[in-house]
Amino acid sequence: MALYIVGTPIGNLGDITKRAIETLEKADLIACEDTQHTSVLLSALGIRKPLVSYYKQKEQEGSAQLIEKLLAGAEIALVSDAGMPVISDPGAVLVRKAHEAGIKVETVPGPTAVTTAAALVGLDGGFVFIGFLPEKTVDKKKKLAPYKTSPLPLVFYVGPHDVKRIFAFLGEELGGRRAYLVKELTKIHEGFLTIRLQEGVPEEPRGEYVLIVEGAKEESPFNALTPEEHLAHYLAAGMEKKEAVKKVAAERGVNKNEIYKLTVKD
Repeated sequence: MALYIVGTPIGNLGDITKRAIETLEKADLIACEDTQHTSVLLSALGIRKPLVSYYKQKEQEGSAQLIEKLLAGAEIALVSDAGMPVISDPGAVLVRKAHEAGIKVETVPGPTAVTTAAALVGLDGGFVFIGFLPEKTVDKKKKLAPYKTSPLPLVFYVGPHDVKRIFAFLGEELGGRRAYLVKELTKIHEGFLTIRLQEGVPEEPRGEYVLIVEGAKEESPFNALTPEEHLAHYLAAGMEKKEAVKKVAAERGVNKNEIYKLTVKD
């Protein structure tokens, strides 16, 4: 019995590894997010295997059923729609339960969007991988909060329907930081846009994206100032209130509404 975590291509089928193909061929069962999506991949590889749907909303229930099969001696390959399972995709619950049950767990590495995007834009050093942000704004704020002042770049996964909304949210929360919007990884039109968060998205979003946002600036001549003093500095220099608020928010890496409140008299 064994559970294999199998990485699959994120776009270009040529990125499938020999070991991944061998693992899928020998598995008794393949657990996947979307059976239709995985059927297309298997068809291209000439592989026919039983498929079981395993997705986020039913991870607990699905894991229990798969663990039962594993304990009965089955060899199961776990795949996601693209890239490495578990990383912002279903699988974490199943992997933990397999370890607890003493089942052998083996990784079969493959492409993953986060490191591919980091390499494409030339990131040097570490980064904070956040993945997909929650749907509700209050949950987005809660998830982002621990990382707002991190000097390391922040990396997000973003679906095409969410790109403009996520840009607007991060622009409010992080100010005018520079960002890389990476698209079409491993495909013909692979590339990225360099853009400021508060500028918005200049094109109609298509496909899945990786968004890399620069980290908070560690050193600033305004670090010793309070937000009130920072704002007063620009207003005294003759800057319009709206522009001063926007600039202070960007330099401090905070929501501009927090700075705007300082201009409202009780």
